[in-house]
Amino acid sequence: MLATQLMNYFHSREESAEILRLALQLMAPHKAAFHPLSYAVWYEHAADLNPGLSRDLQKFVVPDTPLGEPDVARLYALHIAARDIEAFERAQSQLRTLLEDTASGAASAQTAAVRFTHTLESVGRKLEQPADVASLKRMVAELLSQVRSMQQITSEFSEKLSTNRAEVESVVGRLERAQTEPLRDPLTGLNNRHGFQRAVDALTATGGDLDGMALLAADVDHFKKINDTHGHVIGDKVLLKIAEIFRAHTKSDDIASRLGGDEFEVLLPGMSLGEAAELAEQIRESVARTLISRSDGKEYAGQVSLSIGLAVGQKNDTLESLRHRADAAMYKAKDAGRNRVSFPSQRGPQPNIAPPAKQVR
Repeated sequence: MLATQLMNYFHSREESAEILRLALQLMAPHKAAFHPLSYAVWYEHAADLNPGLSRDLQKFVVPDTPLGEPDVARLYALHIAARDIEAFERAQSQLRTLLEDTASGAASAQTAAVRFTHTLESVGRKLEQPADVASLKRMVAELLSQVRSMQQITSEFSEKLSTNRAEVESVVGRLERAQTEPLRDPLTGLNNRHGFQRAVDALTATGGDLDGMALLAADVDHFKKINDTHGHVIGDKVLLKIAEIFRAHTKSDDIASRLGGDEFEVLLPGMSLGEAAELAEQIRESVARTLISRSDGKEYAGQVSLSIGLAVGQKNDTLESLRHRADAAMYKAKDAGRNRVSFPSQRGPQPNIAPPAKQVR
């Protein structure tokens, strides 16, 4: 159970109990036994922690194709154990390379030191015999040459050690963060800021970039007023419902996140600005139709709405620069009256998105 031990699950007792209930319900119709491997598979699926695993599980529809023991073992090995093993193998490989590089530098320094020692011994033997000025000059020149060589090798090795030390600390830091940083927002279950960054890094790690990827930035309109007027319980219900709507309208390849407070972002790989705008309008309409119930059963009377900004990645874009344009577009939506989808100021035609039927100011 290496991967299960390595994987940190950041759920409260109440949240994990609900995930357990759902996982057991999902497991029940299948043939596989209720053992730790099977539970780990269904827990990650129920908690929406593993999109690849969830896609594979969709192939098993009971009663036609129930999940058996071999299927559980394969899914666990492929989507859970392999994930952590691969991460640690990459770190081990990088550390191994750094150590080999350091060892090579140490060997060069040792060879130079041995050579210098031999030169000193040779000069010492020669000095035991009478020598003229010319011979002494040659011996001094030889010693100076060896000293300069030693200085250069020592300097290069010192720089290499400093560089490698920084790289080792970086690798160790990444491993420590992987074990200590929660990647999911505990309230909504979406990626948090760390999880979003990690997912984007993984998406672009193989030489890809953000060119052509749409980024949706959304903010809940008048969220502070909702909290102040109706309390944080209603505020949390609003955030949970919006997260549910995001999940319902996005695919497994999309990266949805709650960055904090009432801020949401979704990265939409392979989606044009027009397609992203259509999706954003569907999300906006779904949120605008949302009614939140109070604990006493009465409906929350006000309308919940989102201001949404969209931007599409360009060549050499960073997540920061793409986010800056999406945020700017979102603030345009707020300035224009809220409850709408907006785009960054740019040349060229803009997608034709019909204005929302009702504005919230």
